[in-house]
Amino acid sequence: MRIGTARYCISPEYCKFYLLGYKTPVRNNPAAGIHDDIFCNALLFDNDNHNRVFLLSADLLELEDDMVEEVKSKLNEIYGISRDQIIICVTHDHNSIRDFHKHWETGQFNQQYYDFLIETIIKAFEKCSENLQDATAKYGKKVITGYYSNRNHPGELADNEITVIKFYNKQNNVFACLLNWATHSTVLGPDNNQLTGDLAGQTCQKLGNRWGCFPVMVVGAAADSSNRNNRQGKDFAELERVSSGLAEKIIDIPVTKKVEFGPVIFQTLSHSIHPNMKKYHRKLQQTIDDIKSGELNLGESVPAGALIGKCQEQLKLNDYNLLLQFEVLDIGNLRFYIFPGELGSKFGLSMKSSTNKVAIIAGYANGFHYYFLPKEEYGLSFETIGNPVPSGEAEKIVAKLIRSGQLMDK
Repeated sequence: MRIGTARYCISPEYCKFYLLGYKTPVRNNPAAGIHDDIFCNALLFDNDNHNRVFLLSADLLELEDDMVEEVKSKLNEIYGISRDQIIICVTHDHNSIRDFHKHWETGQFNQQYYDFLIETIIKAFEKCSENLQDATAKYGKKVITGYYSNRNHPGELADNEITVIKFYNKQNNVFACLLNWATHSTVLGPDNNQLTGDLAGQTCQKLGNRWGCFPVMVVGAAADSSNRNNRQGKDFAELERVSSGLAEKIIDIPVTKKVEFGPVIFQTLSHSIHPNMKKYHRKLQQTIDDIKSGELNLGESVPAGALIGKCQEQLKLNDYNLLLQFEVLDIGNLRFYIFPGELGSKFGLSMKSSTNKVAIIAGYANGFHYYFLPKEEYGLSFETIGNPVPSGEAEKIVAKLIRSGQLMDK
């Protein structure tokens, strides 16, 4: 297997830009500047038959479907890579740039930055193609605690297993890395208005400085995982503490097991969701009434006003017809479960345990569509209240992913 790498800064070069993430009044103002740059990191897998898989992760909150499709089309038309073998994902950074997003409620779309972002992704592919080299790979994984956990159930873990894959050249030197974890990149609070890579970006930077190459940060099933119940603050000092602590723990993961590369095979799947909107609106109004009366209280972590605002925003949604596309992709015994949304940690654990392959959960990938949590969580958290995805749909989706993987194993 040949591997190519690329890393590009995607911070804006102009002064007036806006942040994407928390929907707070401060975010209606231009950003207060750049605390640390944001980046995209990429890997290109190329086997003996020139069958390629392109993986890119960016320090952004989310990617709209239309933009992903535009990138895929350009890469396919120019370089011939299959659209199904392109994985564009994000670290779900709530302190990233807004300007490329066409449909964020508060606007501020900037065509110049949108074009720059697409051009940078294409440049990353080109650079990966130019520096392809023969490689072997080893991996290691470990459950790391103390820095993030299940944010809806204090004291419980989420999917705290971190997987590291290192790629070695002919001289047995590490020249590329991939890291898969499942946590929100949200150390900083909603009052911050400086651009930053937050937890994923800062941890990546520290690992890159130690390893000599910056890992592609792939976020897994992190819908209910963050440092909410582990944090000692919401400022840059806390970000330094958490990212440094996690980096040291990650560096200590033994990376000794060989990745067996092989043919690229995949299955692209779909799932349609068409909820009863009248029923959904009645439930939203009842939830608003319950919050106002005090019957429903999720505690200090979710202010009542924010929850009411979310439900009122959802009341404006008259139609919700969603056709999701997701995928299982293997490169030998390296498997990617690719999903365009936020899966609950329970699902990440179940997908990984369903196969003997080296499983990477790529959430927030190739588009973005809301939260997908277990049915028993509905009504208990911010993620499930005011969620147009009906209870039980996530289980059907994950069953498709697991079954697809099992068929591919045979």
